[in-house]
Amino acid sequence: MSLKDKYAIVGVGYTPQGKVPDRTSLSFHLEATANAIKDAGLKKEDIDGLIAYRHFPPCPGEPDVTPQHIAQHLGIEPSYLSQDAN
Repeated sequence: MSLKDKYAIVGVGYTPQGKVPDRTSLSFHLEATANAIKDAGLKKEDIDGLIAYRHFPPCPGEPDVTPQHIAQHLGIEPSYLSQDAN
């Protein structure tokens, strides 16, 4: 069985690490996702799936960050959303 043309890992997005003042969990997710899209050479309109790694409990006073939340804030409508962890 060939996986050719069925699956792709196309971009990686990094964000600053450690204590970064005035940043929310959502802002890190959005920055990492935007950086991954750019790294892949794609546009937001090209995205048909979004898999977010891990679910971390939200910081006090912040909303829960889900793949749906990330997609909504990026203005994308992928047909596949998931959250995965090892």
